[in-house]
Amino acid sequence: MFFNLGETIRERGGGRGDPWESAWRVDGFLATGRHFRHYLVRNLNAELNQQQAVLKVVKYDPERCADARYVQALRERLRRERDTLAHFSPRLPEPIDFFEIDNGQDPFRGFGAEAFLTSEPVLVRSLVHGESLSKLMQTRGAPPAPAEALLLTLARVCSFLDELHAGGRGWLFWEMTPDHVIVDPAQDFEPSFVGCSNFRMLRQGATVPAEPGAARPLAPDAGYAAPEQLSGASADARADIYNLGALLFHVFSGIDPRDLADDVAARRPLPKSSAPAAERDEGKDEAAALAFCEELREVIMRFCRRNLKGLGIHRARVRHIILRALSPDPADRFAGPLEMRDELLASLTRSMPVAWPG
Repeated sequence: MFFNLGETIRERGGGRGDPWESAWRVDGFLATGRHFRHYLVRNLNAELNQQQAVLKVVKYDPERCADARYVQALRERLRRERDTLAHFSPRLPEPIDFFEIDNGQDPFRGFGAEAFLTSEPVLVRSLVHGESLSKLMQTRGAPPAPAEALLLTLARVCSFLDELHAGGRGWLFWEMTPDHVIVDPAQDFEPSFVGCSNFRMLRQGATVPAEPGAARPLAPDAGYAAPEQLSGASADARADIYNLGALLFHVFSGIDPRDLADDVAARRPLPKSSAPAAERDEGKDEAAALAFCEELREVIMRFCRRNLKGLGIHRARVRHIILRALSPDPADRFAGPLEMRDELLASLTRSMPVAWPG
């Protein structure tokens, strides 16, 4: 959905004089991602002191609006974000409001189209201060901060992921790109996070499988997705390690691994991880995803040799961390975020560089 500056978004059936009714005025456009748009909004209730927040709404691919499973999966992601945002860490924004509005903008077709037009979910959450790594890279290039500060920031990201995975919480971030990491230059590039609709629940250390006959959950973009994510196989905390390795490569090289993945995909087709079970060959999908990520890692290795920037004596260690995190076999990656964090912190020392991984 698109909203205009000054437009008011009100819960359907509002206007009854309820002092706590949902009514938000659009102050401006904030950002767009693969599946969602974000707007700066301000509450119209004087008793809430014109609170400024972020409104998040689904951005549908027009070519897939006839696929009811696709529409429902995106809406479920927004509802999951509402349910999970407040439970993990102060580094996540707080959910403020959630309601449904009428949506006549998107060309829904086929089964369920009429209901989709009258039940568009909208999430309002607190405003996170700072700028995303992707926005800083647009203005500052790569890396978007001094290497020492950025390595410490990414070490803190590892600590956050460990909080998310452990302590009975049992979630994966599932898709972490420069769009999802917000840093505040005024606070030593302290990170906070958006994009919690990506989260995947863990049960006994692995992702909860989809219901029989259901479509698989949407995978992250190739380039950021581990092989087990691309194929729809069971994943564990090491999928987030792979995502973080791609992020580390992106911010220090300025090269988006998704662009490199597009080049590889032109030669080596990807499995259709969101297809219904009847249309899948799981063994073939897993083999294809593994081969794809092996070739992609070879491409990234070549770019690592000449394109990592601003690292000085840290270069060889950071290359080693990137390539280990991007190992197609989960057993060859870091065992968990804290092990990767310790390697990032060790890269700040003046010890001898480590050998290249095989």
